[in-house]
Amino acid sequence: MYVLSGDWSIISSPSPKPYPHKPPKCSNCAPLFMKITHMEMIKGIQGHGYYDELVIPIIENTAYENDLTDSLAKAIEVYPKTTAVLVRHHGIYVWGDSWISAKTQAECYHYLFDAAAIKHHHLGLDWSTPDHGPIQNVKGFSSINSVIKRVATKAGTVDSNFKLQPYPRCVVLDIEGTTTPISFVTDVLFPYARDNVGRHLSATYDSAETQDDIKLLRSQVEDDLKQGVLGAVPIPSEDAGKEKVIASLVANVEAMIKADRKITALKQLQVSEHELKDNTFLELTFEKGLI
Repeated sequence: MYVLSGDWSIISSPSPKPYPHKPPKCSNCAPLFMKITHMEMIKGIQGHGYYDELVIPIIENTAYENDLTDSLAKAIEVYPKTTAVLVRHHGIYVWGDSWISAKTQAECYHYLFDAAAIKHHHLGLDWSTPDHGPIQNVKGFSSINSVIKRVATKAGTVDSNFKLQPYPRCVVLDIEGTTTPISFVTDVLFPYARDNVGRHLSATYDSAETQDDIKLLRSQVEDDLKQGVLGAVPIPSEDAGKEKVIASLVANVEAMIKADRKITALKQLQVSEHELKDNTFLELTFEKGLI
């Protein structure tokens, strides 16, 4: 077994076997664990925080799940803080204090594996170090040069220290837990939507986009009324006048928001172009100095 230090240098290597056997190359060996640090979703893993090193042990797969018992128990014994074990060529076992905890952690692990193991690796970045810098060259491993060359044309240019210098580009952020607290949606965006949906519908009522939104809301409300959904009120025809139509739409939207419904009709309502141009909406999300 190869043992590597935190900077990926080899501490010890397998003992040589009698001829004609050769010791395995380090690049041919499979890791016994996966380590991730300094990523937001680590906070969703029980007993871990942003600055902690999240270590997920990896065990070999077997033909039958019950044959995994011994290796699974050993992995948990060696890594007592872990709440998950990866099974090579199979999947992952995740557990928690409750089914809700297990589900939440499974979602966090899924994000971390996607961000760290896939996206960071494709960019030649090391997800196991705080600065997420370029993966260091280790004797026996392929050089970082080949990794950087594959991504340089898409991600940017490479300097003399083999560091990737990205091209100027926009940054797309998920506001929850990044630019704002996790509670931002319920504490700020929901009230903002409730307070401004009427103004938004009134200002954009005759636009094709808003008419499509209204058509979808009408369809949703009709279904809600048939099913007796609490808070649903009839939307009058266009003949009743714009003000009455908007008033009923607002009442329905407020009820949908209060119930935290995940429906297309509600999600399709968009912030108006005017609000984006005068920074009304952006000032809710970013500090004024950043806009």
